[in-house]
Amino acid sequence: MGTKWSVEGNSCQSILDNAIEGILIAEIDSKKFKYANKAVCKLFGFNLGEMLALGVSDIHPPDQLQDVLNTFEAQARGEIALAVETQCQRKNGTVFWADINTSKIIVDGIACNVGFFSDVTERRASRDELDTSQRLLSSVFNAVPDLLIVVDRDFRIQYTNFKGHDSIQQADFDKAKTCYGRFKLLNSPCDDCSALPVFESGAIIEREMVNPADGRTREVRAFPIKDADGKVLYVVEYVRDITDKIQAQDDRIQLEQQLQHNQRLESLGILAGGIAHDFNNLLGGIYGYIDMARAKSSDPVVNSYLDSSLTTMNRTRNLTQQLLTFAKGGSPNRKTGSLVKFIRETSEFALSGSNVSCEFNIPDDLLMCDFDANQMSQVVDNIVINAVQAMPMGGKLEITARNLQLDSKTQSAQHTGSYIRLSFKDSGIGIPSEILGRIFDPFFSTKQKGSGLGLATSYSIVKKHDGCIEVESKPGKGSTFHVYLPASNKVEIAPQTINKTRPRTSGIVIVMDDEEVMRDSIEQMLNYGDYTVRLANDGKEALRLFAACRQSKDDVAAILLDLTVPGGMGGKQTVEEIRKVDRGIPVFVTSGYADDPIVQNPHHYGFTDSISKPFLRTDLYELIAKYVKES
Repeated sequence: MGTKWSVEGNSCQSILDNAIEGILIAEIDSKKFKYANKAVCKLFGFNLGEMLALGVSDIHPPDQLQDVLNTFEAQARGEIALAVETQCQRKNGTVFWADINTSKIIVDGIACNVGFFSDVTERRASRDELDTSQRLLSSVFNAVPDLLIVVDRDFRIQYTNFKGHDSIQQADFDKAKTCYGRFKLLNSPCDDCSALPVFESGAIIEREMVNPADGRTREVRAFPIKDADGKVLYVVEYVRDITDKIQAQDDRIQLEQQLQHNQRLESLGILAGGIAHDFNNLLGGIYGYIDMARAKSSDPVVNSYLDSSLTTMNRTRNLTQQLLTFAKGGSPNRKTGSLVKFIRETSEFALSGSNVSCEFNIPDDLLMCDFDANQMSQVVDNIVINAVQAMPMGGKLEITARNLQLDSKTQSAQHTGSYIRLSFKDSGIGIPSEILGRIFDPFFSTKQKGSGLGLATSYSIVKKHDGCIEVESKPGKGSTFHVYLPASNKVEIAPQTINKTRPRTSGIVIVMDDEEVMRDSIEQMLNYGDYTVRLANDGKEALRLFAACRQSKDDVAAILLDLTVPGGMGGKQTVEEIRKVDRGIPVFVTSGYADDPIVQNPHHYGFTDSISKPFLRTDLYELIAKYVKES
């Protein structure tokens, strides 16, 4: 089958048939295949007869087809050789990336397009990974506030971020193709060249240089980039103007701290998001199992152990949330409540096992406050733990709370109105005046094992609660931290007590989550409430279950969708499809990212409401009861 060739007894066709690269010939007008070799048939999974019965539109996903059709149109206009990188679809439905080089030929008097196909899926993935790394590197380079220059062995400038100094402008670099040319009076490498000794020795150098063009002093740090054999291929020069700051050693330390700060911030942002999501997924399953055990157990001793387990896991979740709050700046999920019991319980937990006593002075008429209990517990934890560490031989911590009316004459002049002030006074060693102004800086710590995140996180949390945090301290006389939070005129919502009776609601609930432990624990919770549960591990499966229920006219009470499904359809895309056919059914989004915009504002994205992982059975029942009518 296919076109026969007449060059030297079909030797030409034999070469094509056995070529390693896939070859397809299609008519330009009809887009139907006239020839296919063995390699291309194997690539697409068709036999020769099947392949020749197809056309161009049969081997490309619809959203990729236009690029290929554009190639045909270009060749119909007279262009000879073209190339395109696009997606192709095999017989079994799998999609791969192909590099297609095409040429226009005439076969039996018909204008055709001959395409040479190569599977470049792995190459493209590697390229995407490299592009991501390059973008990350470029972002880091451009985030550095000083000048960075990368030069090769011929002293040619390969990259610069054009940062740092008024006397060094981009136009100068456009003219100066070499590192020594960046200073206008230098035309060749000199004795003061920073890159030259690095290329010769392979060692890092640090020095101060005076630019003859402007007379300014700059601190230069140059270090090598080597290949696998140890040969120096490039030198990176880090240039900082220190004319106005002669204390070179102090400046170097500050520079290194700033670099570490930027790198750690970026690393923490990536790390915190992944940890929070995965950890909350797994913790959510444990929450569910313990909650169900507590619901079904009538043994008070067992229940006390289970209650203690949930309390401990709450604390564990809060530790992860502390890192997430600082790195990602999560918005507080505020609820109106009293701080009286909260301050006592949180402080006592933080003090457990220490040799520090605590004295509380908190009035019962303390005003209500709108606060995120998880985030504010981090603030209390950090301040109390700092107090304990400031009193290594033991001591007393005084915790007081007061209702205050702040005006422009008070110490916190930037805040006015009705506030609650929480004060934590220790009898420790105090804070030296020279570092008092830096204690809220991220990564600043005087402790050997301190991360420098605790007080920085506390400052961020209080600020997001529209409050402020201040400190008073004198060496040898202890420290007092004051936390100001806006008072609320709302009424406290009484917490829902655990109800071990089964709810009267029923119906089908579709649960989509990529984590098996979450699917199973949610199923157990819902089964306890007489719901029938349908489980899906991604959005496509959830849509299939929903469509099947609609077709059989089964009663679907609600749908619970996980927001993020790695490699699959997540909640956002799934609810968009559901809303095309049903605008009223309750659809809830769940996520381990409590500060995600979709979780914070679910109605804007088509969801009925949201619930953050981990959650208890009562939390889930309360959510469903709010929107699902009893059957």
